[in-house]
Amino acid sequence: MQDLFEHAIAASDAGESCVLCTVVRLDGSGYGQPGARMFLSESGERLGYISGGCLEKDLCHRVWDATAAGPKLIAFDTRGNSVQTSRYNTGCEGVVYVLCQRVDDRQSDLIRSIVDAMSNEHEMRLLTVYRSDSKYAEVGDAITYAMDRTRQLSSAIGELARHAEVTAAFFEKLRSADRHTSFAWQDSHGDVIEAAIEIISPARRLVIFGSGDDVIPVSRACLALDWRVTIVGHRAELTQQRRFPGAEVVCGPIHEVAEELLARGSHFSDRTDAVIMTHDFARDVELMEVLLDSPIRSIGLLGPKRRLGLLVTRLHQRGRKLNDRDIDRIRSPIGLDIGAIAPAEIATSIVAELIAITRERKGGFLHLRRQPIHESSDRKGVGLEPVLEFETEVAIQ
Repeated sequence: MQDLFEHAIAASDAGESCVLCTVVRLDGSGYGQPGARMFLSESGERLGYISGGCLEKDLCHRVWDATAAGPKLIAFDTRGNSVQTSRYNTGCEGVVYVLCQRVDDRQSDLIRSIVDAMSNEHEMRLLTVYRSDSKYAEVGDAITYAMDRTRQLSSAIGELARHAEVTAAFFEKLRSADRHTSFAWQDSHGDVIEAAIEIISPARRLVIFGSGDDVIPVSRACLALDWRVTIVGHRAELTQQRRFPGAEVVCGPIHEVAEELLARGSHFSDRTDAVIMTHDFARDVELMEVLLDSPIRSIGLLGPKRRLGLLVTRLHQRGRKLNDRDIDRIRSPIGLDIGAIAPAEIATSIVAELIAITRERKGGFLHLRRQPIHESSDRKGVGLEPVLEFETEVAIQ
């Protein structure tokens, strides 16, 4: 996501016309969940997604004319049994609402504040108006809220900054939000404003201890997910930047490097996961003592349960007794049970579990799941259902 934002800034600074398209609401099911983004430049560059590829082509054709006069909400009806005539008929059974905005000076300032927050590993909450009947808010108006509890009003606020009632109400929505959501709100005249709230988090950080050949596919897979990856190894011939392009590579005594990373603060936080792939039991014992004293979110180890038992015993002999929090964080053997054998398969298993940890899922077969794959958007307020009725210009014909 940060790469997409940085491309938008670079294109804007170069004077090239470009558009950011954001999924702000999804009624039913769809590939692109709220918060999914796509960047388009006039030269044809494209990053990100709003669907699995079935909507992008049409959006690319429509977006330039649609945004000529300002931000535009475009709806795509993918329902196979839609009461409207739908040319998308993908069977996804959803209506996807995409807010499309040219990257002008107002947008650039907002994007820069997002990139700055992500670069400094700060979480930001973003509220964006995507439909409004009110004179106090325009489509595209936005408010940001920093997680250090300091209110930050971006230059993209527009009319919202001039109406204390609306601004205060929307700040309260931002403070209380804990996930992507959309809501409707009536101003004092009864006019409806609809807005989307996003939780924009910094890139996930993964520290892998070990630099053997089996680490390469794990690093590659995590970098493809835009995670920040640090490789720590003690063998100079293996711990080479050329073997792990895109990752931060650090060579040295592993537990000493871990202590240095802990002292930095940014590498070891409650947003960080560690995977131990040293294949060296003695080093793992020393390393575990450092990791257990850190705020790191999870600690994954290769190897059988018996190896973990020996590791815990050795730690106990060294005076380190595991508490409940330690036990909750240790995952050994790490990986989802997919019968992985080859290094690439093992990497897939490991990365799948790391994703499941973040999403608070247990893994398993989706076809056995009895609940929806994605949680439905927690939309609250009034005026949400009639969007297709009075936003006729965005309805699919």
